[in-house]
Amino acid sequence: MGIRQLLSLLLAAAAIGLLVVLVRGTLAVDNERHQDRLRMLRTVDALDVGLNRAVTQVGVSSMANVADERAATTAQLGDALDALDEGPIALRGLNPAVDAALTRFLDTIEAKFELAFDFEARNILVNQRLVAGMDAVPLAADDLLATAATDDVEDVRRLLSSLRSEVTTYGVVQTPTNGPNITGMITELEALALAQPEAFQTALARLRARTREVMADKDELVNRVSGFLARPTAEHLRDLEQTYTAWNNTRVATANQYRSWLVAYAAILLLMLAWLGVRLNRSYRELDAANDHLEDQVRERTGELRTALLDLQASQAQLVQSEKMASLGQMVAGVAHEINTPLGYVRSNNEIVRTSLADLRQLVSAQSAALDCIGSDTASDEEVATRMATAQALRESLSADELTADLDNLLGDAEHGLQQMAELVSSLKDFSRVDRSRDDLFNVNDGLESALKIGQNQLKHKVEVVKRFGELPDIECSPSQLNQVFLNLITNAAQAIEDEGRIYLHTQAEGDGVAIRILDTGSGMTDEVRARIFEPFFTTKPVGKGTGLGLSIVYRIIEDHHGRIDVRSKPGKGTEFIIHLPRRQPRREAATADGTPALYATA
Repeated sequence: MGIRQLLSLLLAAAAIGLLVVLVRGTLAVDNERHQDRLRMLRTVDALDVGLNRAVTQVGVSSMANVADERAATTAQLGDALDALDEGPIALRGLNPAVDAALTRFLDTIEAKFELAFDFEARNILVNQRLVAGMDAVPLAADDLLATAATDDVEDVRRLLSSLRSEVTTYGVVQTPTNGPNITGMITELEALALAQPEAFQTALARLRARTREVMADKDELVNRVSGFLARPTAEHLRDLEQTYTAWNNTRVATANQYRSWLVAYAAILLLMLAWLGVRLNRSYRELDAANDHLEDQVRERTGELRTALLDLQASQAQLVQSEKMASLGQMVAGVAHEINTPLGYVRSNNEIVRTSLADLRQLVSAQSAALDCIGSDTASDEEVATRMATAQALRESLSADELTADLDNLLGDAEHGLQQMAELVSSLKDFSRVDRSRDDLFNVNDGLESALKIGQNQLKHKVEVVKRFGELPDIECSPSQLNQVFLNLITNAAQAIEDEGRIYLHTQAEGDGVAIRILDTGSGMTDEVRARIFEPFFTTKPVGKGTGLGLSIVYRIIEDHHGRIDVRSKPGKGTEFIIHLPRRQPRREAATADGTPALYATA
């Protein structure tokens, strides 16, 4: 890459980077999240007001309802405070000023929570005393009225009725103001007590004590409520909202500034694009002028490439044919070797049978002469005895029964050898026949059996073949090509086993096709070798030992049959080839130059 191109790339990268920075700057404000935060602040404010209302409801008859309302409000307020402190709409971490305002507000509201919990526990005891005192005041008033002198009964009844009403009002209202009235009534009753008996004065002291207890308990409740309401949560929440709003306004101003810069930058980019458009238009006109000349050069070059391609295809066909002929020669040599073995012991057995038949002919001749002599009227007894002795001697020396049994065994062995040769010839014929029909139905298991018989010379004495054939449907294919695939893979597997090992052949039906697995316990391959085994001319064998086209041809045949071949291998463990073939081949209209359908065209 030249310096000019490098500078152009750096300039383009810088321009794009600047554009990204400006766009990100305009997106610094999340208005939806801002509105959610404001709504959460208003929710906290409303819940704080609700908590104040729940705590300040100190009416004697509604204690249970007030406690339930306070607990529910406290729980909702706690959730809202957690949302402000952490989560997607939290205010924590925006900037130091917001953090300080949030901490101050949270500390204040937590102290308020503590007062609320303490107030609830203390409020129960105080209210119990207040209720008891308010119940005791009417009883004490009745006792006082019962001890009053007859002349003052009406005045005492009037004062006690008013006193009961005022005490009830003092205990029920949230902020009582009628304390002076109660004090004045007690004073009037004390003035009347001067002319009353001692029992009246004692009852009045008891009434006065009960009244003061009610007022003291109520005053304690009112003071605790005042202390609770004195916590400045509303002011601190307002400060927090103002601090956050100021921070957000700063962000909005920054985003607006970035938008202004982005508009200016976009205008500059548009001008640059317009300038580039003019330059490109000029370049296109120059290219159009050059294209007329280039078309002639391309046409001429295309003709040269077509000729080179045809030459390359012809060379490739010759190489593939050479590989096929080399494989065929190796196969024929192996088959010839396999035929020589049964042919040798058939020839040997034949020589033994010929010799044995000569001995049998001699025995038959001797026995025939003896029988002729016995049946002759002119033969003497001595001549008959001589003939019989000769036949008997030959019979005992030959052991005819054992000889005939040996002949049967020899003929059976010869028949077995001839059958082996017939099977080899039949397998060779099936393996190498030229397919007249390119869509023959073929059983993969039969093809593997034929390949094993043809490659027996490579397998015997060192390889154990383990076959696990499944029930397979016949598939459409070129049988000779698939036989070549099987033979190549089995031969390669045998060559990968140095001393002794196994080859596993597994077949099974799958979906709309068949799967063939060929595994060996040979030397295996590294990942680097496995990645290149299907490349033409790639081989790991020594120079002169292989062309590197065997697996390339295998791959091409499987591909032409619309199949798939996968390889798994591990050094020192072995190799596995998995072939997937469809049951039916798609039909094509196109054909090769010699009329062979394109699907099954061979090199």
